[in-house]
Amino acid sequence: MVSTQEATFRAAIAANIPVFLKGLSGIGKSAFIRDYARASGRHLESVVLAHKEKSDVGGIPTVRESAEGKATTEFAVPGWGDRLIGADKGLLLLSEFNMGEIDVQQACMNVLQERQVGENAYLPETVAIVLDGNPPERYASSNDLPSQIANRMLHLDWELDRQAWLDGMATGWPTTTESVVDDADARTDRLAREQSLVLAFLDAHRHFIHDQPTDPAREGGPWPSPRSWDNAIQVLSRIAETNADVQTTALSGLVGKSAGEAFMRWRIEAADFDLRAVLNDPTTEDWSGHHPSKTLTVLGAVATYAVEQGSKDAWQAALNVLMHCAEVTGRKDVCLRSARLLLSRAPKGATIPASAEETFGPMLRSIGAWL
Repeated sequence: MVSTQEATFRAAIAANIPVFLKGLSGIGKSAFIRDYARASGRHLESVVLAHKEKSDVGGIPTVRESAEGKATTEFAVPGWGDRLIGADKGLLLLSEFNMGEIDVQQACMNVLQERQVGENAYLPETVAIVLDGNPPERYASSNDLPSQIANRMLHLDWELDRQAWLDGMATGWPTTTESVVDDADARTDRLAREQSLVLAFLDAHRHFIHDQPTDPAREGGPWPSPRSWDNAIQVLSRIAETNADVQTTALSGLVGKSAGEAFMRWRIEAADFDLRAVLNDPTTEDWSGHHPSKTLTVLGAVATYAVEQGSKDAWQAALNVLMHCAEVTGRKDVCLRSARLLLSRAPKGATIPASAEETFGPMLRSIGAWL
């Protein structure tokens, strides 16, 4: 059985979000990462930041001759980067990350966000990025991450499974035979659903959109920002909807405990709908009994899914849902955001019905959102 911390790790890897495993020394973080790389068929490159200089990450300045014969200076691609670029699938481990000098950590920013190595080379999407380190409150040689680096990753507190260790020491460690598939794309309906849930929550709780810590003790951990919420949408879409423990762990590691737990409490009611069922039959939802935030969530998911699908049938089904909701509730304003998305992104060959133009056109024109 996969533990909560490992399931969270797998979801982040599938979403291509860097993961920072933070835990005490000697509990098996590095061993887990090595086993995971082997099981998932990834070429592993380990860069120990505690022993590196800035140039070991960003590249050494190298003089090159251009086609015109002019000498130019470029940062060469480090050996680890070149090997990862050439691998079918890879895993970059930035080990002892928070023991590295600050300038070395900052040199990793382009790697973490843009996946850039050297001057003009980039790690492919098939390369996962993992960091490990120790809690700074327990180790004098470790430091809190700068907030701009901390906001680029999922923070995962790694804990020792004492029972598994005792069993392994007593009876021998099992050979890893499971083949881990960790690069599957999120289903379009799941991605649309999670995006709609997050946007509706943030619309009602706007202070959580961006809340950068001012306390030095918190700025090195996860905190909510447009970037970390975008990462949250990607990770949540790779987690089973019934697995609340993994969802909560992932959110806490991306946007912080306060924002993550607030979202999960709100989600209990807002997520109670079946996207495909609503598209097939809009009457399956009790629109009149909805809180406006749930209506926004359902309509947002319907519209986003239809646009991502790009088919006339999905677009027409989504438009039918919006029209039904507006008719039943009389709240055209609640439908407006989703109507704007649908009507402005009609697929090729689709015709906007006169009834839809009559229902939403005047309000959209009044705010300059539609011609």
